[in-house]
Amino acid sequence: MADAQSPQPQDSPPSTIPLKRPHEDEHAPSISSPLNPNAAARVSQREQRTKKESLKKRESAAPSPTTGKAPSKSGKKTKAEAEDTEVPTPSPIRYNHAPTQSWQYVNKPLPWLSREPEPVYAPNGAEMKKPLDLPENKKNFRYNHCVADPMFKYSRFYRQSEEAPYGPRLNFQDSDRNFHFDPIGGRIITNEKGWRMGRANIVAREGTFYYEVKILKGVPPDGSTGTLPSQANGPLPHVRMGFSRREAPLDAPVGFDGYSYGLTDIRMEPMHKSRASKFLDAGDDPKPGKKPRPKKGQQSKSAYGKDAGFAADDTARTGDVIGLSITLPSIAVQRKVLDGTFNPAVDLAPTASIAEQAEPAPNIVRDRYPVPYRNAMYFESLEYRATKGMEGYGDRGPFGKEEPSTAHTDPSLRTLPESSIKVWKNGKRIGTAFRNLMAFLPPASQPANERGVRQGMDDGMVGYLPAVSAFSGAVAEVNFGPDFWCSPEELEDTGGKQKGKEESQENPQEDTEMTDAPAAGTEQKDEKEEERLVGVGMRGIGVRFAEQIAEDVVYDVIDEVDFFVQDGAKLDDEEPGVKVEE
Repeated sequence: MADAQSPQPQDSPPSTIPLKRPHEDEHAPSISSPLNPNAAARVSQREQRTKKESLKKRESAAPSPTTGKAPSKSGKKTKAEAEDTEVPTPSPIRYNHAPTQSWQYVNKPLPWLSREPEPVYAPNGAEMKKPLDLPENKKNFRYNHCVADPMFKYSRFYRQSEEAPYGPRLNFQDSDRNFHFDPIGGRIITNEKGWRMGRANIVAREGTFYYEVKILKGVPPDGSTGTLPSQANGPLPHVRMGFSRREAPLDAPVGFDGYSYGLTDIRMEPMHKSRASKFLDAGDDPKPGKKPRPKKGQQSKSAYGKDAGFAADDTARTGDVIGLSITLPSIAVQRKVLDGTFNPAVDLAPTASIAEQAEPAPNIVRDRYPVPYRNAMYFESLEYRATKGMEGYGDRGPFGKEEPSTAHTDPSLRTLPESSIKVWKNGKRIGTAFRNLMAFLPPASQPANERGVRQGMDDGMVGYLPAVSAFSGAVAEVNFGPDFWCSPEELEDTGGKQKGKEESQENPQEDTEMTDAPAAGTEQKDEKEEERLVGVGMRGIGVRFAEQIAEDVVYDVIDEVDFFVQDGAKLDDEEPGVKVEE
């Protein structure tokens, strides 16, 4: 049987060459080759990846909450925006909250707690108590009492209110928790701990205001420096008084930082940034731009003159009455200082009338949320905090000292022209303790820079508030008027009349010296001068309480109307007593 023939290898090439796997377009080479002659034609352009905009860019392109319009992409104002010079005013934020209940329509009094184990009595016999059920300010929030009102439907039925006792007094929410008060009037305070401070419920924003502090228990009146019988195991009680802004801490005395100006009882030294100083003068204020200089060969006199009735080593003791007045320029001048347009030659001219300085009323914006606390309602809002510039200004270190001025680059370090704080003791003028006080209107005062917080808003209570500090059992009483203990002559609303006016009223039958008629052109100047001085006289700061009540009512009504317009300005037909006119 013949052997099977094995297959012989073929030397001839195959008729066709097997094709390779075709390249995908995205992996195709960009250069043609013999195997890929049309590679360059098949390559397609890769799609560009869409870049997502950042959160900051999206927020900047979002419509404005006040105008409802988005800014242009180029960042430049359009022709319509350039022609429209009117700046829209922001509106307060309206929050949604739980429906009102019946108990929220009633203003309930605060509960009080006596000191344990033994009660504390003031020298006048009043028992000192501590208010309870107050909201704690631990996260830099501010609380103002409010009440539900059915008339404020568009404001979610809440408006601002006051707590008893009604009237000018120390603010319980704006005082340290170790303070004990007189429950009847809220004007007597005591503190058994270290230095603590309490502020009043009235604020000075412009004008000249005066108040008094009587030391009921402090440095002994006999001049002894030892300990009192009731303080055998502790230091002497001390009292400080002055003016403070809301940013100043409550667990420190007035004058501790740059946000407050105080006066010590020992040696009666002005205190600011925890630095003691001397009085700037002991009589009337010198003329602007002129400073008294000693003659040749004559040493400069002390700031304490004979007319002041005050010695350099004098001390405010138990029974003394210390009077303080604060002078602040008009809100129009303060705005120019903070806007950088202040010109002292024009804005502080003697003939500049109030009508010439008139500007639109300030836009008061109060972003607040009603919260219930211990069967009471409170408006919760963010409190103003210390700015970085003011922290550097109040630093006691030798480096990086800041010098405030009216034209400082930092708005929080600008000063107010023609502002001052003056001091009286038992009705006698001591002198001027401070001049050129720090500015307080936004942006000088700013809340915490947190998400969703709007900056530069004025809530109507920004300014300088009367403040009292007590130490180691000291007791003090404040008097905001109108019946002062030692009323100075400059006071207007408490019977403190000018000396010349009193003499003319006592001797009405005396001959009056005749003067020539004023020259032509001077009558108009006198009228402007009189118009400028209207409302500049000193007043008791207690009058601010009634003014603040009127301001709160106006602001609440304005907010209600604003929310009514935002809702379409349509009245409810089913509302009783309302008729819609066609």
